[in-house]
Amino acid sequence: MLFIGRAPLLANAAEWLHASPGDEVVVRRRVQLLDGEPVVVSASYYPLWLAAGTRLESPDALPEGPDELIESLGHRFHRGVEVFSTLMPTPEETELLNLHAGVPVMHMWDIDYDKDGRPLQAAHDVYAGDKHEFVYEWHESDVHP
Repeated sequence: MLFIGRAPLLANAAEWLHASPGDEVVVRRRVQLLDGEPVVVSASYYPLWLAAGTRLESPDALPEGPDELIESLGHRFHRGVEVFSTLMPTPEETELLNLHAGVPVMHMWDIDYDKDGRPLQAAHDVYAGDKHEFVYEWHESDVHP
């Protein structure tokens, strides 16, 4: 884990949480490894109304995962949005992901909302561009249940 705790909300995350830059949120930031190699830098942002005083603020691992923890607190996921963009890495991303010169990164924002439209979490993943392939499949029943 790179960081777990309360921090001021960054501008790029503020819009997804329907908040203002600088508002205090709970952040969980980490580097994910595959076969011992860094492949993803992940940061999850949680509004205080949801996360304050919960295990989301704890430095301990969440074996059940944050989604299950959020649902165990009585919140239900209703819909989500995923946004992808490809950029050249920042110096920090280059270092954390051990990237070679010229390798881009894929940014993915995953924002989950409750039935009232309140954001429950905003997750920002930065993937090493030379180590991932994204495949999505959909069925008509997913669009027109």
